[in-house]
Amino acid sequence: MGNRLRNQQGIALPVVLFLVVIVSLLGFTAMSIADNQTIMVNRHEQREQALHYAEAGIHRYMAELNKNRKFYETTESTAMQNVDTDFEDGFYRLVVTPPSISQPVVTIRSTGWRKSSTISRTIEVELHRKDFVQNLLTSNVGGDLFWYTRRFIRGDVVNGPLHLNGDLVVNGHTGDGFTGPIFNGPVTYSGNYIREGGLAGDTTYFPPGQPVKVPRKGMPPTTSTAILKQKADDDGCVFNGPAFINISGSTLTIRTQTNGTDTVQTKSIPAITNRIIYVQGNTGNTKWAPGIANVFVSGVLDGRLTIIAENDIYITATDPTNWNKPGNTPAANGGVTYQGLSSAGTITTDNIDEIMANCDDMLGLIANRNVRVLHYNWPKDTNPYYWRNTLSHIDVAPTNMNIHASIFAVTGSFEFEDHAQGGKKGTLRVIGSISQYKMGPVAGFAANIIDLPTNWDLIHDRISGYGKEYWHDPRLMYDLPPSFLEPTNSGWEIINWREI
Repeated sequence: MGNRLRNQQGIALPVVLFLVVIVSLLGFTAMSIADNQTIMVNRHEQREQALHYAEAGIHRYMAELNKNRKFYETTESTAMQNVDTDFEDGFYRLVVTPPSISQPVVTIRSTGWRKSSTISRTIEVELHRKDFVQNLLTSNVGGDLFWYTRRFIRGDVVNGPLHLNGDLVVNGHTGDGFTGPIFNGPVTYSGNYIREGGLAGDTTYFPPGQPVKVPRKGMPPTTSTAILKQKADDDGCVFNGPAFINISGSTLTIRTQTNGTDTVQTKSIPAITNRIIYVQGNTGNTKWAPGIANVFVSGVLDGRLTIIAENDIYITATDPTNWNKPGNTPAANGGVTYQGLSSAGTITTDNIDEIMANCDDMLGLIANRNVRVLHYNWPKDTNPYYWRNTLSHIDVAPTNMNIHASIFAVTGSFEFEDHAQGGKKGTLRVIGSISQYKMGPVAGFAANIIDLPTNWDLIHDRISGYGKEYWHDPRLMYDLPPSFLEPTNSGWEIINWREI
């Protein structure tokens, strides 16, 4: 019995079989892992390639947008969407959502995949256009400690984004009224932030948050208007200054005088191609001299128009092509306005988006020097202008001035002519954007001799010119007047990227 138990004969075969089974299982497992890894690597490669093709579609569409900022409105854009577009060894398919006031970005959804593959990836990006008109106020030179005209003070209301390439100077102790300055939009600056103190309570108010220091933003070069001259010349819309323009809906009346001979022309504003008016001539500080490249403009616009002057632009209270002697009492209201806003009612922060969404008019005013509200005197046939034969001029500025436009003073300012003279006006209401080399004055104030509490600070009240009420046109976040100047670093940038 014991010998039988100690007999180990025949045990080798089961052990060998067991080892063979283990080795086989390990082999099959290794092969399975290798196969799975190959599959996973292949799937990963297909996924990466699918992402590559999807991004190729995004960049292809961005390239077209950089050629034509409103490419999304073209038939070519429609033809690029919802079709399988061949690219390298794969395809991409695009779907584009144009911008709107409620969503002021171009949204591109792109799906990519490799040929003969069932693996696809979809990405969605939001594109934002870099333009200085996306700010209500942009200035290449910042504020100033010594002049009210180049800082923000009580009474100022800025309803939109603001950027200064220099110092931001605010003073809520002195100025017009009892509140402000109020900044109902983000504020950025590239110099120093200077908040002046005083005995009175500071009424400066930043509802969206405190100002933020950022790098300087590019402005269009001073030679940019030469490009627009060629576009206007191709359309027969280059005039020798001074030019007097009345806007009546989609019809422009343009009056010029050369060697004592009057010329009156009419131009329509095409619904599709829009219109560019360019006024050339001499430059300098004279306003009425023959040959000076000034523009005088007023009226109500129905359409899209850009006016460029090699010198200054003056916005008038009434039709500047009517050279009859004006009365001694200025008009109650005047300026350049949009027909689409004629029945809009009072604009507030709650309804401006809805109101502007229903307006399709857009005006650009570009002056190589200044854009001004005309204050004194009026043109006439036989002599340069009407004026009182005394020490004073004829005041032709309206009580309230309304300006609906994107304004750009390339080397100068947006301002009220002779702002420190004459009486106190009403309100200067601007809907659009103001871009200028340096901040200009629109009102005159008493000297800052003593800083009294707000309710007693009457000597620092506005004594001439206009109070400011500025509104940013929300359409300018993605749209521009015809051929409007763009900054040196303009273009589309991706502000949001996500995979669907």
